[in-house]
Formats: sequence, C-alpha cells, structure tokens
Amino acid sequence: MTLKLRRCATLTLCLSMLAFALLGCAEDRALRKRQAQAKQDLGRSLLAQGSYTAGLGELVEAAEIDPDNPEIQNEIALAYREVEMYPKAIAHFTKAVELDPDFSQAYNNLGTVYLILKKWDPAISCFKNALKNNLYATPHFAYNNLGLAYYNKGESHRAIEYYQKAVQFQPSYSRSYHNMAIAFESMEQWEKAIESYKKSIRYAPDNPVSYFYLGRLYMKLNQPTLAAQNLEETIRLDKQNIYAPEARRLLREAE
Repeated sequence: MTLKLRRCATLTLCLSMLAFALLGCAEDRALRKRQAQAKQDLGRSLLAQGSYTAGLGELVEAAEIDPDNPEIQNEIALAYREVEMYPKAIAHFTKAVELDPDFSQAYNNLGTVYLILKKWDPAISCFKNALKNNLYATPHFAYNNLGLAYYNKGESHRAIEYYQKAVQFQPSYSRSYHNMAIAFESMEQWEKAIESYKKSIRYAPDNPVSYFYLGRLYMKLNQPTLAAQNLEETIRLDKQNIYAPEARRLLREAE
C-alpha cells in the first residue's frame, strides 16, 4: 500500500470513529433528555397533588440531569414561590431567563415574586423584559402586573395605561378591569370606576370580588339600593366567605 493510500485509510478510519463517537454522544443526550422529562412530569404531577417536597425533589433531579433546560428551572421556581421560599424562587427564575433570554413567562413569574416582596422597580423591569418578546402568547398578564406595580408605586395614571393595554390584547380579562376600577377609584373618577367594575363583572359573573368593591363604592356614593344589590350578590357568590362578612356589615349599615 502506498503512503498516500495508507493516509486515506487512516483518515477514513478516524472519520468513522468520530462519527460513531458523535452518534454515541447524541444518543446519550437523547437518553438524558428522556430521563429528565420523566422526572419533570412526575414532579409536576406530585406538585399538582400538593406533595411539594416530593415534587420539588423530582424537579431538582431533573435539573441535575438536564441542567440547561429553562422549563425545569421555571417549574422549580414556581414550586418555591408556592411555598413562599422566595429567594430560591428568584434564583431559579433568574436561571431560567439566563438559559433562555426570550422566556417571557419566566420573566413574568420572576416579576410576581418581586410584587409579593413589594419590590416595585425590579418587578417592573421583569415585566418589561417579558414584553420584549413579540412571540409572548399571553402579554396581558405582564401588562396587568405592570399596572399593579405602578399602582403600588402611587402612579395610578400609568397603572391604568397598562391595564388598558391588557384588555386591548385580551378584552375578556376581568382582572384588569377590576384593577383598573380600583385605580380610577383612587383618583376619585367614580363613573369610570363603576364602568370598569361592571366590565369586570360582565366577564367574570361568578366572581364575588368586583360585586363587593362595586357595592362598597355605591355605599360611599350614598346609593344604598345599588349598594345593596351588589353586596347581596357578593354574599350569594362568596362560597369561601372572604368578602361576605364585610358585605353583611355594610348591608346592616345601609338599613
């Protein structure tokens, strides 16, 4: 065999070995992905059943198998947020957006933790980052949350702007109408507040919260008949007895 032929044979052998090695690596990655997915699914199922310790354990193991998966990081963070372990939630949401800078849901979720902690400016930054992605499927959540952050900063005008953007994208989003009404009420724009509460009720007729707020506003405006109608509806719908006690007290005042 000539030197040239020997070199060709050696090169062919090397390429074959490289291809085999690459195939082996790809198969190993695929196997690890499947293993991580199985643990992620199990963790998600356990969390849905209320088994937070076991569910978190499965998700953490999934992350160890597939450390570059932003979805797993986001789910771990959601679990930590649920059990009020906020520093760990922040760490994992942050990891999720580091792995995927276009992960709008993780940015929005991170912002909600800052809302809970009353850190309005970091929350605003997160929600705005969520909205940078034009493919974000549910921007009304981030717009509504931006409104909440600005409202809590005492900037009701800006809050209303974002609530309006939320309902422009999702016209049936009852929560933003309710939050918008609270902002209008804080500015003593009573008619706009009433209109917004009514829109909230239109899109969520079985939710007692806007009936209660509207009834309370009518009491403030000395309209006892309309107040009583909404407060009675609050009591009828409030199966968890959250707003009903205060609604009954206000009704007694109106008698």
